[in-house]
Amino acid sequence: MEYTDTILDRRTGELVIISAGDWITVTELGDKHGVSRIKVRAILRKMGFLYVTGGRSHNRHHLMPWVITQGLGKHVPAKRKGQYPFDVIGPEGQEWVSSRWSETIETMEAEQGSSAVMDARQALQGFKNDRGRYDLNVQGSVLWLLDHYPGLTHTEIAVVLGVTQQLVSRYASLRSRQLQGARLLRDTSLDVVAKVRVSLDHPADLMPSIPSGGARSITYVHNTSENVAVIR
Repeated sequence: MEYTDTILDRRTGELVIISAGDWITVTELGDKHGVSRIKVRAILRKMGFLYVTGGRSHNRHHLMPWVITQGLGKHVPAKRKGQYPFDVIGPEGQEWVSSRWSETIETMEAEQGSSAVMDARQALQGFKNDRGRYDLNVQGSVLWLLDHYPGLTHTEIAVVLGVTQQLVSRYASLRSRQLQGARLLRDTSLDVVAKVRVSLDHPADLMPSIPSGGARSITYVHNTSENVAVIR
């Protein structure tokens, strides 16, 4: 999309429209380089050109603040309800990306081609194939890799899955909290189990004052077959 600026020509007093160049979206930049919308975002994240807020898989990518400050891109807010904001990259931003594109691709391919990453990717794909139509989501894949390949870093797991390292770390932290809670529950001793018998030897005049289904007091408790707790 071509953006324009309108300025006042002080000589004539007329407004003059000046082209600001062709500004394109992130997806259009991917089309220009022949990669998918997911791939271009992964590449721009690797460059430090984009970031993901919150680290969740459904959160949106945004231009880094320095990109906007230097005029390489801009944020276009939603004009009305029901629309979404989006970012566009200007001509200088496109040149900046193009000058680093090949080097970034080589770096990513080297990371993806490491033996540990390749082994983990193949094993995970084999596990998914065995599950048939019951595929793993991103969180399930992260947990599977953490369990079966504990030597992988969060960055390497992110490379295997094609997601952000922040998202991997988020699921890893959640897993640690869940494991900690499970261990605490496992190590907690159970309460003493006792047989309970309701005593019926209350005076007749006291019986109405005893709440239905309730107990006034437990006089003794022994976890044996010979003794039972007496509730009065």
